[in-house]
Amino acid sequence: MKAFRFLKDKWFYISLIIMLLLVVITLNYTFNRLDKFTRHGEEFMVPDFVGMNYDDVVETYGGDFTFILLDSIYVKNFPEGAVYQQNPAKDSKVKKGRNVYIIRTTIAPEIVAMPNLRNLSLRQAMVSLNLAGLKVEKLEFVNYFARNAVVEQKIKDVVVEPKEDVVKGTAVTLVVGLGHGDKTTNLPDLIGVSINDVKNQINNASLNVGMEIFIDDDDADNLYVSRMEPEYSIERMVPLGSEVNVWYKSIKNFDFEWYKYEKFRRDSIVEVMRIRKLKADTIKYVIDSFNYILSHRQFSYDSLQRIRDKEMLFRVKDSLTEDDFVFDSLDFDDFDYELDTILFYDE
Repeated sequence: MKAFRFLKDKWFYISLIIMLLLVVITLNYTFNRLDKFTRHGEEFMVPDFVGMNYDDVVETYGGDFTFILLDSIYVKNFPEGAVYQQNPAKDSKVKKGRNVYIIRTTIAPEIVAMPNLRNLSLRQAMVSLNLAGLKVEKLEFVNYFARNAVVEQKIKDVVVEPKEDVVKGTAVTLVVGLGHGDKTTNLPDLIGVSINDVKNQINNASLNVGMEIFIDDDDADNLYVSRMEPEYSIERMVPLGSEVNVWYKSIKNFDFEWYKYEKFRRDSIVEVMRIRKLKADTIKYVIDSFNYILSHRQFSYDSLQRIRDKEMLFRVKDSLTEDDFVFDSLDFDDFDYELDTILFYDE
């Protein structure tokens, strides 16, 4: 039959052999690549992690497995911070990089003894708490003959006796005496104070922290007080135990040095006016004008905003002259403020 003559042609068989070889080579290459991609044959035996320290397990086996911590639980008579359960179980065969889900035991907090704070001064009590690894929650003032003397120490409204075990870092409420006579105190000037120091300064002044408002979202190390309520004044007195509200801004966005300089200018001018015995209402006008600047300028690092801020000038009554501001080497020109009959706070 003519249709099958090609079977007698040797080139047919040569071509067929070549095609078969190409198919075998192609399939072999494909499967080899697939094995590498899927890590076929690269299996790891899961060790028994139970009882081992979780951090040590991650450090030692982190290159072979991906560890996912599901929960931390307390288990009596079991090592703290150790693996309590694992999935997959030990001796399971898994591929490299497989997720291993872990439940570990909690790390028990450090326990410290409550110091005896009774009859210590507030400052002494705060130092003792700090040395013991504790902190102040708030101050409660009660009628007691000794002002700022500690009467009791409480945790969550429960009196805690000296030497009782407490968790390190616990916040303690100090019950403090009001004393006799004046029951007010000066406000601390908190502007430009770091968030890490604010509570300590407020408590040292026999006051409590009120609301804390975060204007900027930044790390704690960059946050400083840009505003406080009640506003600071050297003459202002507030009742013992009063709350002070504070606003935080990032040092990256608010020029605290410029702000402090403006406050220095205010205080310098006011001091000159008092020495020269100017009228009280005139001094108050100047103070109010400066305070308006301090509260309405943005004190931003942005160049355009700084220009707008500086256009907000302090304009003094026409009853004041340049001679009123001469004080030793300080000249009115040093203060760089415009004399004008327009009231500063007129819109």
